[in-house]
Amino acid sequence: MKSIKSIYYNKKWFTISSSIVLFFNLCLLTALYVASEQTYYWSDFVNYQYFTEYIFEIYQDSRLDALNLILNSRDTTSYNLLFTVPLLPVFDIFGLSRFTYILSLVLFYLLPFALSLGAVATQIINAPARQVFWGTVFLSLLSPFTLATSFRGLPDTGGMTLICLAVFLYLQSHRASAKVRFPTIITLIGVGLLLAGAIAFRRHFAYSVVAFLGAMLIWEVMSFWKWGLGAIIATVLRVTTIALSIFLALAIAMPNFLQDSLNRDYRSLYLSFTHPIGDVLNYYGNGAGWLLWGLAILGWLSIQDSKRGAFPFLLGLWEIGLWLGIVRYTHVHYTLHFAPFLVWGIAALIWETRRVGVLVWILVGFNAIVGLTPLSLPQVPGLAQGYPPLVRDDIAQVDLLVAALRDMPQPVYVAASSEHLNPDLIRSAERQIYGDDLKLAVLRVPQVDSSDEYPLRALLQAQTVVVPDSFQHSLRPDEQTVVRVVSDAFNQEWTLIQDFLRLNRRFSLSDVEVRLYRRVRDTDLATAIATLAKMQAAIAPPL
Repeated sequence: MKSIKSIYYNKKWFTISSSIVLFFNLCLLTALYVASEQTYYWSDFVNYQYFTEYIFEIYQDSRLDALNLILNSRDTTSYNLLFTVPLLPVFDIFGLSRFTYILSLVLFYLLPFALSLGAVATQIINAPARQVFWGTVFLSLLSPFTLATSFRGLPDTGGMTLICLAVFLYLQSHRASAKVRFPTIITLIGVGLLLAGAIAFRRHFAYSVVAFLGAMLIWEVMSFWKWGLGAIIATVLRVTTIALSIFLALAIAMPNFLQDSLNRDYRSLYLSFTHPIGDVLNYYGNGAGWLLWGLAILGWLSIQDSKRGAFPFLLGLWEIGLWLGIVRYTHVHYTLHFAPFLVWGIAALIWETRRVGVLVWILVGFNAIVGLTPLSLPQVPGLAQGYPPLVRDDIAQVDLLVAALRDMPQPVYVAASSEHLNPDLIRSAERQIYGDDLKLAVLRVPQVDSSDEYPLRALLQAQTVVVPDSFQHSLRPDEQTVVRVVSDAFNQEWTLIQDFLRLNRRFSLSDVEVRLYRRVRDTDLATAIATLAKMQAAIAPPL
């Protein structure tokens, strides 16, 4: 007992021992999570891993070529490859595997994120800094929203780390004074560069930057009554410094992206990905668990020094307001926008009201078990329904489907877009089963109405079509009619089906029956025009 106390009171040994425990826990959690998964990954759950493996192949031949490719990718409007930089040496040592990839994400992105959450917590909670820091770090590992993104294979946690570091720097630089000194200007420029880096890392953190600036403006305005005109000038200077730093950093490093962002109507382009407010509330509420949301709100209300916690609280409110009122996307990596609000709020509840601290730890721990593990526990209202390891019970059927498609004429059209069946799933399954011996040419086909073309062109190219017996969608049904019309064309026997032969073989994927169609002749012009007319009537019916 004495040795434990001596470690606790010795700052050096306490830091070392806490770091070791943290590292061990992260490795253990990662190993258990990845080992529990039995699935074929699809879309962003595996795309970033493939990007990393692609860069790694170039990296092995020429590190300079890999670096050039990574740097050139920064100024694009879609995926960039900046996240691969720290992962490549790990692959060089331990080789390519799902576990190596996920563990790399955890150590290089999730770990700094947890540490940055702890650092900010020391600025807003009135308690011994060392306790608050390490307690918040370990607390963050019990939040589904903190862990899920990395465990599912997305690197976005790195972007939110930059946001949290910007919050920390800003809180450090802020003083209850109307004066803005030169060192403060330098710090604010650093805040702007961090925020610009978050946008560069993953584009959706632009909303976090908007939330940051909005929260900052409100927080600064709150001091006007005390400092008068001087506070107004100081606020304008601080906001302008950060905003200008962000703009100049993006203009210099990513001019094409910046110009495209200012000119393109992304709201209309991604309209199909938006959901009603009620669905967004259910997704993020049930994902973390309404219990965690309740505890976090109680924690924010319990902060004794309201000035210290006002800015992070306002930042969280801005994030919630933007995602409920404007953005309204739902996906695992967007949960990061809410993770700081939850973690800081619960941390405040633990240290500001110590009497309930143990109970809070127990509730948060049980919520994590329910939301992140494959255990078949009874569903308790209010607890997380979040992000357990991905498990399919139809692996054998997917294997048979992929094997059958490899023997069919290419290319292949997959008329589905759900987690049970989609084009990415078939590509990924073949790669996981057969390695580099790839035969399938799965067409990249329209998936959403707001940004994709009619599916006729790809359908006319297809020699084999994979058709489920029911419409398979991942978004709102009325936003994926470009997917539905193709399955309807075969299930409702449009004229086009005469150009295909339906095979007798069936495949059962979860609760979906899948049939294969092989092209026997080219589609003539009259049939193509008639099919296009039907598609137009279904996708964009006349008013």
